[in-house]
Amino acid sequence: MFQRTPNLACPMNQVYMTKEEQKAIAKGLPERFADRNNHYNGFLYQWRENLTYDHSEEEREEFYKMLWKMGGFRFLMNNYYDMTRNNEANQQAYNFWRDRVRERVQDPRKGELLAPTERPHLFGGKRLSLEQDFYDHFNRPNVDVIDVRTNPIDRFVADGIVQKDGTHHKLDMIALATGFDSITGGLKDMKISGIGGEQMSDKWAKGTWTYLGLATARFPNFFFTYGPQAPTAFSNGPSCIEIQGDWITDVLTDMRDKKLRKIDADPEAEAEWKELVNDLINDTPRGKVDSWYNGANIPGKPREHLNYAGGIPRYKKTIEEVRANGYDGFHLS
Repeated sequence: MFQRTPNLACPMNQVYMTKEEQKAIAKGLPERFADRNNHYNGFLYQWRENLTYDHSEEEREEFYKMLWKMGGFRFLMNNYYDMTRNNEANQQAYNFWRDRVRERVQDPRKGELLAPTERPHLFGGKRLSLEQDFYDHFNRPNVDVIDVRTNPIDRFVADGIVQKDGTHHKLDMIALATGFDSITGGLKDMKISGIGGEQMSDKWAKGTWTYLGLATARFPNFFFTYGPQAPTAFSNGPSCIEIQGDWITDVLTDMRDKKLRKIDADPEAEAEWKELVNDLINDTPRGKVDSWYNGANIPGKPREHLNYAGGIPRYKKTIEEVRANGYDGFHLS
């Protein structure tokens, strides 16, 4: 594995469920689905009310172990309130994560690359992954990790890869995982035309403009879900999409009932929404980390906050209020 930045992954702790267990859970799904919308990320849990240093070192260690055993995104999203808001608190969480990973990786060199002694960035500032046995594979003699931050890839050759210092790795196959143009890339690539033939890619070439993270001015009757300036990557995807999908359905029903055929966002409403999206994250440590969250992984892409950090409950309330108030920020005809 040729690695530039380590992929910080938490344990998925996935379990297999019997049909009986699945049926038992299914009985309460409507209530569970409704409860998701009461939590910041759209999961059935969110951060704790207490702070990292409210606990003693021993208490904190036991709390971290409990979250670790729970698995999934608990260690990120069910942690202390200040875990992603305070640098020192974040360091404590990173130290625990690092030590758990290093316990599993037997080779100290590999361990240092996969879970560095020095935190590479804010823990949770870039998207965390979940894993079942990812780190265990590096204990196999035929699995290695190669640092390309200090010794970059120089070129591809017929039988492998050559690094800057001349090291030649002979390979049969190369799987490229070089990042992606998240949040806005797909919408730009679709060649969507607005009023007067304006292209979405042209409108968003120097920055992204939406209203409510659902529509963009001069592109009437065009809605998008799980896109820019919505909770999107800061939330449980299905929770975000279902809230948006329900709202769009209600909008179309309202328009049909009132015999309206066109709805378009106001540019002034877009500007206010963009300012809100920025205000919600600008002063947080998470807002200062370079990642695909803000387009930093794509050369030439505008660096901007692409996710709404106000949380699912606030977002849901906001878009419902827009509808209840006669669609403030939209022009209907």
